[in-house]
Amino acid sequence: MHICYWLGWLKLSSYCDLFTWLQRATASAHSCSFFESALQVLTAGNPQYGQLGHGTNHEYNAKDTSIKIMYEPQPTPKVIASLSGVKQVACGHTHTITLDDTGAAYTWGNGNYGKLGHKVQQDEMSPRQIESFKGRIQVLPDQVCAAGGTSTFCVATGPQLYSWGKLKVSGDNTTHPMPVEDLSGWNLRSLSCGPGTFAVAADRSVITWGAASNGELGYGPNGKKSSARPGKCDALEDTFTHQVACGVGFTLFLTELTDKLSKSPVFEPSVATEEAKAVAEDEAGAGTSKGGEAAAGAKRKGATAAGGGRGKKAK
Repeated sequence: MHICYWLGWLKLSSYCDLFTWLQRATASAHSCSFFESALQVLTAGNPQYGQLGHGTNHEYNAKDTSIKIMYEPQPTPKVIASLSGVKQVACGHTHTITLDDTGAAYTWGNGNYGKLGHKVQQDEMSPRQIESFKGRIQVLPDQVCAAGGTSTFCVATGPQLYSWGKLKVSGDNTTHPMPVEDLSGWNLRSLSCGPGTFAVAADRSVITWGAASNGELGYGPNGKKSSARPGKCDALEDTFTHQVACGVGFTLFLTELTDKLSKSPVFEPSVATEEAKAVAEDEAGAGTSKGGEAAAGAKRKGATAAGGGRGKKAK
């Protein structure tokens, strides 16, 4: 599992505090700590793809007479000396992005699908600056950024949201930052990536998209399960949503309490209700059958006893 958290001289002391600060830690295998006053990034955890940013993956052979490649975990946070002035960090499953106060973005770790944004699909053992955000277009470190299983997002000059990596189940990968045109003009407040789903809180709307199968996009029981393009979550329209968080097969929305939401019906899964009803009927049927069998058995026993008596008497 991979976790990202910001330590402002131990102001955040738990994973709950971490989630409140930034929901950047979704099912990953390394951890990224951030000291506010010193502006230093520290990492710990699984180094397999270089996601700890220390120039090595700690690879070693665990067998003397054969080959069994292992990666020694790093249990104690260690400073990434090459980074300074960092304003934001976000961890994907096996990669990390940081934004600094000069408008630069750095990524490292697993480079599959081009999710590091360096125009190649290769791992990076140390932080590497994204060339696309040099010069005229620079990242806005106070805006949202996010990393998922196969993709990465941040906001740059415009403001404009950019993404790269694998954003759809089918289709080509994007190995360098490209503008997300469907979200141009929105004031983005919160952004989160799941394994293949995405959610944004912007203005008084929630926008979701991606490859979903459990209704996690929030389009309702009669809505689309998946969407290749960003679409509004109608149930939360005209509601101020503070944060969004995408998990594996579900999505969370932290919203203000409104009359509309307070009057929303409680959802009861029809499948679960039908299954529970079927189980109850089966149990009731089994009980009736068992009772009938017992009664029949008692009747047969009584008949046998009576028959035996008559036979004895006749003898």
